[in-house]
Amino acid sequence: ESAQIVSDQLTAVWNNFYDGSQSLEHYADAMVALGAATASSSDEIAGGLEKFASIADMIGLSFDYAASALATITATTRQSEDVVGTALKTIYARMGDLSIEGGTDEFGVGLGEVSGQLEQVGIHILDDNNNLRDMGTIIEEVAKKWQGWTEAQQQSVAIAIAGKRQYNNLMSLFNNWDMYTDALNT
Repeated sequence: ESAQIVSDQLTAVWNNFYDGSQSLEHYADAMVALGAATASSSDEIAGGLEKFASIADMIGLSFDYAASALATITATTRQSEDVVGTALKTIYARMGDLSIEGGTDEFGVGLGEVSGQLEQVGIHILDDNNNLRDMGTIIEEVAKKWQGWTEAQQQSVAIAIAGKRQYNNLMSLFNNWDMYTDALNT
């Protein structure tokens, strides 16, 4: 890639995930390692992270969780990093009941309804102090329950979390959870 594109991608990662504990080289090395370990590339991972890095930081999603989810979905669906990055932005915003386009999704679903639907299956978005829990932890809780649900339940939960336009990406993540955990360990 051109120096400008790589610079923009690394700047987005650095500005949104840097917490003082890692160097810029760490993030670049992690993306290269993930690209090598999955059927995605470091360019796809960096480009996709650009799409949702700011929301990831805002909802407490770590670089490792974000990059691993992006690499898994990109590798299994072979959709572009723009599509997957935008899907993850939508998914995490809906999960956190964050205000998007006036507080409803593209189908008019009130975003407070998403957390209510998750509560029905025992997934809590807020902690005991009504603070937003880390999205990586919430995704792991859904994944633990995922295999015990029927296909209809899985689809229903995926649509509740991700919406009708993005649920296939979320299902790809949960249906390939072993790849995700391998990527996270990478």
